[in-house]
Amino acid sequence: MSARSALTLGVALAIAVLAVAPAGAAPAGEVKIGLAAEPNTFDPHLTVGRNTQIFIVNVYDGLTARDAQGNLVPALAESWKRLNPTTWQFVLRKGVKFHNGDDFNAESVKFTLDRATNPETKATISSELGTIASTEIVDPYTVNVITKTPDFLLPVRLGELFGLMLSPKHTNAVGKEAIATRPNGTGPFKLVSWTKNEQMVLEANESYWRGAPKVKKIIVRPILEDAARIAALQAGEVDLITPIPYARIAELKRNDKLVIKTVAAPRIFHVTIDVRKPPFDNVKVRQALNYGVDVNAIVKSLYFGYGTRLATVVDRGGLGYDPGVQPYPFDPTKAKALLAQAGFPNGFETEFDSFTGSIADHAKPAEAIVGYLQKIGVKAKQNVFEFAAFGPRRVQNKTAPLFIYSIGDAYLEPSWVIRWLTQGGLGMHYKNPKLDEMLTRIEATDDRAKRAPQYSDVQKLIKDEAPFIFLFQADAVFGMSTRIDYAPRPDETQWLYPLGLRG
Repeated sequence: MSARSALTLGVALAIAVLAVAPAGAAPAGEVKIGLAAEPNTFDPHLTVGRNTQIFIVNVYDGLTARDAQGNLVPALAESWKRLNPTTWQFVLRKGVKFHNGDDFNAESVKFTLDRATNPETKATISSELGTIASTEIVDPYTVNVITKTPDFLLPVRLGELFGLMLSPKHTNAVGKEAIATRPNGTGPFKLVSWTKNEQMVLEANESYWRGAPKVKKIIVRPILEDAARIAALQAGEVDLITPIPYARIAELKRNDKLVIKTVAAPRIFHVTIDVRKPPFDNVKVRQALNYGVDVNAIVKSLYFGYGTRLATVVDRGGLGYDPGVQPYPFDPTKAKALLAQAGFPNGFETEFDSFTGSIADHAKPAEAIVGYLQKIGVKAKQNVFEFAAFGPRRVQNKTAPLFIYSIGDAYLEPSWVIRWLTQGGLGMHYKNPKLDEMLTRIEATDDRAKRAPQYSDVQKLIKDEAPFIFLFQADAVFGMSTRIDYAPRPDETQWLYPLGLRG
């Protein structure tokens, strides 16, 4: 997969250091982390939202993982290969123990995947593992995973977001409710206590197969408000926070005890257009909307320049990103002309859904977009929901003809993003047989070098069809003490294993 400059932490965190472990020594020191939203569960099959998925990986492992450059690397599986179009074989790592001493082996993999794909589990990640037909044990440390159709992304799916492994013995003994709060993984940290809405305590797994973490104990507290996290950082009570409101970056940069880092994030902002409903079934109307919104001005005014304009829904770090596919320029005159050609010289009225309370701010950019649409004659009524209310509306396909959203590229692969955005549900109804044919052809090869150039034509088609108002990817912003030694990952996984403390 393509390397990215850094990880977007989908939750905010803040770290206070009480002691430092010497390099190469046993885990030592206590670190305090503040989260904008604590995990909803430690059951990897019942997670709700990326915030939970990117944190519980610290307790579990997948069969595969990402390295610091974003490449797919071995984890609980030492190697894998495709035996035929619908069968992947994984050779497992020997000698790995769960936190309670249970052995990790082929039975663990079969149990985990059978549980994740069993309808009775009601797994929230079932769509990500829906291609799996069965899992067969070849020997104690080899499994074959058979898929219903060819799935070139299966090794990625069985990584840190959707492939976290469970102990059959422990899970059967304690039950579904218990593993939600008393997990038993193979990961670098053990969850030793959790008082919801107050704190959770993680301790180093000193027998971790990669080697013990540097930090002995991590205490996690919810610190929900941006202002409270920033105040704690400024006072020296915590050592690392993210996200930071863009308006506060310059102020914090003046503090010589802090380091502010901004990194491109693999989260793609866009406005979904319901192409089934007139007048949005007319491509000229959809193109007009793109010409009518000054995205560069939005990035400058709301994000203080800490963002990147996108031409399509493929971000700049994506495999096969084509810089030759340029974004729609801001041209309200052309937008009005296209509307007139489509039969709407005086514009039209519609509705535009937005929301607050999610992994990123979606209400403020939506307000700006609605303002620009107004100027070209598209009178869009903005609806603002709490995300807890907006989510069910999407599930029930009750969204307005226009709604803002963002998606993090969990697989670092454009095909996955585009498939997700054209799935025919969740308010997203654009379908194109030619696009589907192009993606199917790309997905037929496991070779990244062969897939990459084929994405150029995909981007050109999507831009011309304009099933979205193409927006931007906003930078992730980190504020940290100079005492923190932490290299963010190039995906949205909040991986604390490499966290260290400077002397």
